[in-house]
Amino acid sequence: MFVSIRKPAIKGYYNPEYIDSIDYKVGQEVEICRLIQRYTQIDLADEIGVTYQEIHKYEQGYNPISIETLYKIAKALSVNTADLLPEPKVLNEDCYFEGEAEKILSLVRMYEKIENQELRKAIYSLVEFAKGYKESSRKEAREEVSNNLVKENISVSIILQATGLSTCKYTEKKVRTDSIDYKIGQRIEIIQLIRGYTQEDLANKIGVTPKEINDYEQGYIAIPLDTLYEIAKALSVKVRVLLPETIKKDESNEVEGELSSLISEHNKTEDQELWSRLSALVETLSKSMKVVKEKVKKAEKIKIAKDLVKAGVAIDITLRASGLTVDELSE
Repeated sequence: MFVSIRKPAIKGYYNPEYIDSIDYKVGQEVEICRLIQRYTQIDLADEIGVTYQEIHKYEQGYNPISIETLYKIAKALSVNTADLLPEPKVLNEDCYFEGEAEKILSLVRMYEKIENQELRKAIYSLVEFAKGYKESSRKEAREEVSNNLVKENISVSIILQATGLSTCKYTEKKVRTDSIDYKIGQRIEIIQLIRGYTQEDLANKIGVTPKEINDYEQGYIAIPLDTLYEIAKALSVKVRVLLPETIKKDESNEVEGELSSLISEHNKTEDQELWSRLSALVETLSKSMKVVKEKVKKAEKIKIAKDLVKAGVAIDITLRASGLTVDELSE
């Protein structure tokens, strides 16, 4: 791992907010690593296809570095991208456990290293099922409330307006599944599921909309670095857990050998550790889906109930149709 050697803040920039910004801290890590590699700003600029002025602005924190650019810089400097990111001093202490974070990272790494396409497809199908499970839970809640509203003789127009059964939540977009944004988004989504969070839960924790979380997870839009830190904090993991790993130039053959050895060993002896870890992933996701289902259904019912009240439906009818309590409706 690259060991950072911090230097004092640049003269004239002792503003605490500036020095504490993610952009400044990342820029300092890039500059220190560049100097250790004996690269000039021009050398690094040529390696990644930008001007040396842009490198200067990145290093001084004047301009934010996109995650995609950070990956290019890491590759040029022969380090892992995560080594250029400072870790926050305080994580989410209420639910953060070092061992748990390492376990999650281990599981994600394991999935990404599996070359057996049938095995990857099976695991991916489980994750896709978990993703669809959330939407099916929403639909189940809408249909349940809708049926109850029909029994209460509420008009079809109000039912459709409140439940939105005839509309789709998000517009489908095309995305490159080999892009860094998509790979980071998939890591976020897997850990979100492991945590038992919905997109709404995560959105509320970092102060964005559920649609933005959806767009991040599907790789539709790039995640700013400061937002990535907020997401990592909300998920109680280190930011490096969310980053697909880059391989150092002089380590590529060694890692490929280790991977081939792992797959070969699995094929010959059906390695019990690999399968037990896969089973742990399946079990964790299965448990999380049950938690997610209840949370999603409740959240959907609350949303529908509030829309019903806005549409003029009596509160007692709304409560009967949704199965909520007065306190839940006021959440």
